[in-house]
Amino acid sequence: MKHIHIILAFVYLFSMSIASAQTDGFVLYNPVHVGGGFLTGYNVQSTNGTLRCLGDPACPTFEQGSGFRFGVMGIAEWMPTSWGLRTQLGIASSTSHMTTIDQKARVKNDQGAIVPLIREHALDATLSALLLDIGLQTSFGPTRLFFGPSIANLLNPMWRSSSTIIGPDNVTFQSGSRDTVFVDQSIPNVNSLQFGVNVGIGHHIPINTSMVVVPEISVSIPFNAIRSASEWTQTSIMFGVSLRLGSGAVKEEVMSKVELIDTVQIQSNERIGTVIIEGMPNISRSTQEYETHKIITETMKRTDTIKMGLPPKQSPKPSIAVFSSVDKQQGSIDQVTVTGQLVTEAFPILPMVFFSEGQSSLSSNYKQLRTTEGFSSDQLEPLVTEQHKDILNIIGERLNRNPKAMIQLKGYSDPTTEKSDCSLAEQRVETIRYYLFNVWNIDKSRMSFDIDRRNCMPENPTLSRNAQGYEENRRIEIASESKEILSPVIRTRYVELTDFSPKELHVNTQGTIGEEITSWNIGGTIGDSVLHKKDGSSIPEWITFPLSREQARFIQQSAYPSMNISIIVQDGEGELGSTAINIPLQRDTTNLAIQRLSLMHFPVQKASLDKQGKSAINDFLKDLEDNASISIIGYSDNLGNAQSNLKLSKERAETVHRYIQSIKPKANIITVDGVGSTALPPGIKSHDLPESRFLSRTVQIEINRTWKNAQ
Repeated sequence: MKHIHIILAFVYLFSMSIASAQTDGFVLYNPVHVGGGFLTGYNVQSTNGTLRCLGDPACPTFEQGSGFRFGVMGIAEWMPTSWGLRTQLGIASSTSHMTTIDQKARVKNDQGAIVPLIREHALDATLSALLLDIGLQTSFGPTRLFFGPSIANLLNPMWRSSSTIIGPDNVTFQSGSRDTVFVDQSIPNVNSLQFGVNVGIGHHIPINTSMVVVPEISVSIPFNAIRSASEWTQTSIMFGVSLRLGSGAVKEEVMSKVELIDTVQIQSNERIGTVIIEGMPNISRSTQEYETHKIITETMKRTDTIKMGLPPKQSPKPSIAVFSSVDKQQGSIDQVTVTGQLVTEAFPILPMVFFSEGQSSLSSNYKQLRTTEGFSSDQLEPLVTEQHKDILNIIGERLNRNPKAMIQLKGYSDPTTEKSDCSLAEQRVETIRYYLFNVWNIDKSRMSFDIDRRNCMPENPTLSRNAQGYEENRRIEIASESKEILSPVIRTRYVELTDFSPKELHVNTQGTIGEEITSWNIGGTIGDSVLHKKDGSSIPEWITFPLSREQARFIQQSAYPSMNISIIVQDGEGELGSTAINIPLQRDTTNLAIQRLSLMHFPVQKASLDKQGKSAINDFLKDLEDNASISIIGYSDNLGNAQSNLKLSKERAETVHRYIQSIKPKANIITVDGVGSTALPPGIKSHDLPESRFLSRTVQIEINRTWKNAQ
């Protein structure tokens, strides 16, 4: 009982110190936890070789053994700072088991031989005790390390001494059993108070603001023996779990972050601009605890490097805007507009094929088909010179449509450069017949020919003694009694260009960025067709693209909604940059509808109107309204004197005028004029080719109507 009183006194003193700390304001916050739990452990027994069996003088000494411990405990702890006090009061029951082997005695076995008597001696002890631990503890966050003195008061310690015969098999104790118990009693000479030191570690696991679960591992090391008669000690390794209640189980944590950043500035020749290189952070934490919360301050210290380099290289990036002039005040172009009028036109057939000097093969000026599939004269471009390139295909198509029609071929050679070579003229005829037969499957019997072997110069030769005159005489003339074979090509209500705007595109590149631009390339496209293309080295501020009439006509005929202007620039390091803009295309049509007839060419230096020309005029004017206006313009080629050509063109216009008045007396003829060779007939690009000069010996009749009257 004396030992129990001492333990209770320790508990009282500890609780009073806690109460004093809480009431006297020793610190701002005194977290106290009180609770209970269980413990279990493993005991290690050791002796100095003097512990013997009781009741058996022959029993040898015991040296070591083991056992187990189980108990319950109550715990109280006080942690005013990271250091505090801890006390534990509990009761535990321990077991101890030690064995030793004895072979000193001799006995007879069942064969009568004397053999050693082998016995195993056992000592089992039950050591129940009241435990008290008082000590210091320190915390590492939720983990706590504790150590301090340990006191145990043994309660009625008991031990039992027994022996078991292992061999020989025929020997037993007097009771007839092979085992016996010598002693089962209280341990004599016991030291009831056991002193030692307890060292352990635990971890607080919060459940809520006032409750924690704490698992612990500890070691109890004794200072004195269990019996005063021998050095018998017991070391325990224990595991415990407790549930603890109290203030400060979990405090509200307020996080505060402080950044202390220093900078070092250095200069660099790299093209990196200004770059901040972060240093390695050094992070430290400090904690300030208060009654209801604790403030955790995280301080980050870092030294950054500011690297001051040259400005980064600018990647080339062109910028373009399109204007109608180099004056930006005029405003940028928002669209390209082309205007047209509806035209129905009869394009004359020039029934001639021209050859190069001394040649009988077809010139590259004429389109030669491999197959007739896909060809249609109705789809030909509405330009008379372009249609003449397909003259043999037009005639072949018409001969197939009119299987009873026939043609006559007249072959000629130039009297000056080719000496009126009839053999050459005949070869030229055969070339035409072969093409129509081989490509268009026209029977040669439908293609008669007439060669005057005495003189193979044309009946109406061009008398100009120059290269242009000579090449006009190297030809094949095609004639036919069938009106359908050589009749004009009719194109109904196609759109003809009348005007377009703007006439020039001025591209401004002022917004282009980049260093050392070494080359540029700019292009204007509609679909896959290239209208403009320019390039150079140093990019200029303005790049001008003239818009030609042919390009405007292409815009009018195309189906694409916009024109694309794109530019590519390259710097000295080979890096490319590009950009593009789209300019919408606007296609307008006037309310005028034009009907136009270009008469079959007139003979050289003549203004007479032949039968075929009169027939064409009759067909053209048969549905003429009284309010329609007619223009008559005469043309000539560029051979001969310009004044003579002008006079001749006027005579041709007057000839047509007189004939129209004879058949349509009420016709509203507003213009009758001739322009000679000073202007080209519509569709004629130049006088360079013989067919262009022949087709320029013409008169054009034009009827102007409104849409309403033309429909």
